[in-house]
Order: sequence, then C-alpha cells, then structure tokens
Amino acid sequence: MLGRVLKNRYKLIDERGRGSMATVYIGRDLESNRLYAVKVLSREAAADSELAERFQREFELLKRLSGPHVVSPVDSGEDRGSLFIVMDYVDGHNLKHAILTGGPFPVRRAIDVVEQSAAGLVTAAEQGIVHRDIKPQNLLLSVNGVVKLTDFGLARSNESRDITVTGFFVGTPFYVAPEQVENSRRADTRADLYSLACVFFEMLTGRVPFDGEHAWDVVLQHLNNPPPSARALRPELPAEYDVFFQRTLAKKPAERFQSPRAFLDAIEALPIPERGTTAPSTEPPLGVMIAGNGQTFVLTAPEMVLGRSDPQRNTRPDIDLLPLDPQQTVSRQHARMSYRQGKFYLEDLKAFNRTRLNNEPLVPYQEVEAHSGDMMRLGNVELRFEVRTR
Repeated sequence: MLGRVLKNRYKLIDERGRGSMATVYIGRDLESNRLYAVKVLSREAAADSELAERFQREFELLKRLSGPHVVSPVDSGEDRGSLFIVMDYVDGHNLKHAILTGGPFPVRRAIDVVEQSAAGLVTAAEQGIVHRDIKPQNLLLSVNGVVKLTDFGLARSNESRDITVTGFFVGTPFYVAPEQVENSRRADTRADLYSLACVFFEMLTGRVPFDGEHAWDVVLQHLNNPPPSARALRPELPAEYDVFFQRTLAKKPAERFQSPRAFLDAIEALPIPERGTTAPSTEPPLGVMIAGNGQTFVLTAPEMVLGRSDPQRNTRPDIDLLPLDPQQTVSRQHARMSYRQGKFYLEDLKAFNRTRLNNEPLVPYQEVEAHSGDMMRLGNVELRFEVRTR
C-alpha cells in the first residue's frame, strides 16, 4: 500500500501501526500538503459485511465527537476495494510505547495522562458512545503532551446495532471489564472507566493489574480476583491509591464511579507523594522482563533459564516463552539470567537463534551484564529488561 494514492488525494508515505483487521498509515494530502493518519481496512476484513459495517460505523461515531482529547475525523471512502478513514495525525507515540520505554511514570505525569484520557471519555459519554477497547495502545501521546483517544473500531452508541462475533468477547483481556466479558452489550461508560483504571495502574506500577500466560487466565482474574495493591508494587504511594483502585476495579459496575466526571473528581483528589518520603529499600532489586504485549516475567531466583517448554521432552524452563513464540524460534533452553552482588547478567546457552542484547549477538556461555532499559531478543521474542526496587 505504501506509495498508493487513495481517492486521488491521500498518498500513503509510511506505515504507523498494524492490527488484525486494519493498518494505520501516515498519509500526505496532495491538495493541502498536510499529514494525516489513514486507517485502511484489510481486504479480508472488507469482504466481511459485518466488519465492513463496523469500520464504516467508526467514522460515523467519530463525526459525533468534538474535543481536544479525541482524534478528529477528516474523510472516509473506498478506493479500488480498500475502505479507509482519514484522521488528524498525532505527532508522537501511543501510551504503551511510553510505558515500555520509560518504565513506571512519575505519579504527577501518570495523573495528567489519566485525567486527559478521562476527559476524552467525558466527550464520548456525552454522545452516548462507549469505546469498549480502552488500552494504552489506543491512547496517543503527542510531543506537546496532549493525550488523544483513538480507535473506535469496537465502539457502539445507544442507537447502534451491536456487531459481535459469536463466541468472543469484545475488548482486550488485560483491560476488559467483567461485565464486558459476560455480555458486551451490557458494557457502558463504567466499563470504559474500569479499563482506564487498569491503564492508570499500569502507568504507576509498570504492570497490568491482572496478568497470566493465556488470555482466558487473565479474563478469569478480572471476573474473580480482588484488585491488587498498587502500594505493594510502589510503596511511596499513599493509601488513597489502593482505595481508589478498590473502587474503580470493583467487579460490579454499580460499585464503581458512575460517570467520567466522578472518576475525574476522584483522580484530582488523590495526593501526590513527595519525592524522598520513603526510606530506600534494603532488599535486593527486582529484575523484570516485559514483552511487547505487556506481559511481565519476574526473576524470582538467583538463576533462571529462559526458553520454550516441550512436554514431550519434559523440558520446562523457569520462564516459558512459548506463548509469545508460536513459530518456536526460541530454543528449549535459550538463555540464562543471573543475579550476583547487585548486578544482573544475561548468558546465551548456545541457542540455535542467538541471544541478542541491544541487537548485539552474545557469545555462548559468556555472561554480559544487563542494565535497566536494555532490549533482549530470543528468537522472535523481544523483551525489555528493567531493574526495580521492591
């Protein structure tokens, strides 16, 4: 698609992101020379009448929204079998990228991002629109600090005919509200606020509230497990933060804040801890590896092997990367992480696809010190390494 001109006007000059049903490009308007974000539905999805209807509905819903924290639609159409939507281009990255590359946010910055995100939900709620897929990937951070809510592909309004694939819930497992799992038609603004609370928890702690190896494991935790403690992961947070999450991550919608404005008021009332208010931890640091999908792996022993499980050979590494590697490019015993005298080390175990640290291949059986922010690559699996205080 790169280089193609849609509607004799929008030239696709770069790819910005790709999903299961659509790809987002940077497009140049040949009439005004302005840059826009152009979302193009895949040909396979466009051939499905319901998915095509959902895509066209996204543009209609966006036209009803007007606010500084929601992306603005510009145009839509069809060109040689390709359905597309043109939107304002946001110069920056999505929130997921910022979390993975910047670690847990300073509290004040996390509050600013979640407040702007909630303001976007205020705009949607005033038009009776439920987003149903609030997650860091759908929150854009511009270079000037403005947060914009995007991707209304799963959204519905009070008047919409619901389009849901039978047997699947609508949303993303790490951020989905319990009622949205049980029946996506029941999801209202309170489900969006639940998802935003999950995002806020991740910004503060670097971890999603509920995690697991498989999507359904995560979903079951949303349905059954009590909200975790943010203070257990970040001790300097005041007790009010755990109280906030107990309410915003309540299983029953009636027990949560009932509107984005009430959610905003509660955010604004949270105290911001002063730096240096807690004594430094005397416990050893924690080594954490974060995958691109947000899944985290914690080093819980002085030495741990990373690899791919193989039940037929009775191979079970300490950290199993098989769920992230369906093509099995990771060896059964691929690499070893070690911790000694305050330092972390990565060692390649003569894997078929060499272990790489910051894109440099490691010599087998030679330890290399790993630092916070380093990128590790095992086969096709990329992990960001972080050192955290307990």
